[in-house]
Parts: sequence; C-alpha cells; structure tokens
Amino acid sequence: MPFFLNQRFSGLIIAVLVLTTPVFAADPKKKGQEKEALPEIVPETPGSKEMPPLEEVLTIVQNYFTGWKGYQPGDFITRNKIKPLFRQLQKADWTVKEEKNILKRIHAETDYLSRQLSTPKGLKFMRRVSRMPGGYDRLDRLMAMPYGKRNIRDFINSPGGFTMIEYMTTTKGGKNLGKYLSQAKTGKGFNQPTSYIYTETELIQAIKQAYETETGQKKKKR
Repeated sequence: MPFFLNQRFSGLIIAVLVLTTPVFAADPKKKGQEKEALPEIVPETPGSKEMPPLEEVLTIVQNYFTGWKGYQPGDFITRNKIKPLFRQLQKADWTVKEEKNILKRIHAETDYLSRQLSTPKGLKFMRRVSRMPGGYDRLDRLMAMPYGKRNIRDFINSPGGFTMIEYMTTTKGGKNLGKYLSQAKTGKGFNQPTSYIYTETELIQAIKQAYETETGQKKKKR
C-alpha cells in the first residue's frame, strides 16, 4: 500500500478513537431532513388500468439508462436523474406507490458524495470503486466518521487513492479493519451495506420488489 495511504489509514483509526461526533449519515433514513423537493407525482386518471407486465417495466428501466450520454453500468446514480423514469412508468400505466421511498434512498445531486464523484477525477475514481463489492457503501460509511469527507476528497485527488477502498472491500485485512472501525460510535456496521440505492442494478431490484409487492406476485409464488 502506498505511503500516503498508510498515513491516511492510520489517521482513520486515530480519528475513530478521538472523535465520535457524526458528520454524515450513512443510512438515508437517519438523515432526517431533506431540503430537496421530491418530484410531483402526476395524479392518476379516472378508471382502473391494468399494470404493465414486469418484463415491460424492466425494459422501460433498461432503455432509460441506455439513453444516458456517457453512462456505464455500475455508475453512481443521483435522484434528479431518476425522477423522470417514474413518469415514464406512469405513462405505461403504473404509478409506483413506493416512488417517494425509493427516491429517498438515492443520493441527491447536492449531497457531498454526489458532488465529489461528479468531478473529472471523481468520475475516474467512481469507475474504479464501482467494480468493488460494496465500494459505494464503504464511501458512505467513511463519510460518517471523523474527517470522513476530507478522506474521501483526498482519496479522489491522490493517485492510487482508490486502493484504500479496494483494500477495505476485497481483502481479509480490510474486513478486519471494518470490524475494528465498527466498534466506534460513527462506524457501526462499517462492513454492512447501507440503505442507499447507488446503481442501476440496485434500482431495478427496488422497482422489481415494489412491483411484486403491488401485484402480490410474491404471495402467488409461495
């Protein structure tokens, strides 16, 4: 591991032992206040309409992402970019009851992590982290800790900064570090996923779950 990462690694541990005041919530339901307005949901037209089949819903979602300029699978998604998708689903005769809850689980464009990952260096860093299991979750967990935002910024702006996240997500030593950090007040559940939706794949899972809940498909399968 590069020397600067060893220094940063030590700094993370020292910060955990000295400071315990949260600076960022790694779980969206703990944030409490959200200033950004949620999208206006278009009222349903009178009359009962049959929901589109799940295959059609998934096709709409996949085509929506295909139309994004410069998009790559695994890219970090943000709330405003996803809002129009629900209007497309509504036009296809499905008003998603879980829309607000799903959108709350997606980072707003104004969130610190969203802004950092949207810079030129942040984009390169994001593409690296997107290939790591739970990489985005670790970034959120780090931000909840003392000096977390500064650490994330330094990782993004330093050559090879992504290797710290790689270490945390793919090595035994990294998992042990996560267990150690979990002992701190601001590091609880460090190795565990957050409640955020970060990618297209995770969004599809949430939409599919919402669809199955509304149609009762899960009960039928049983």
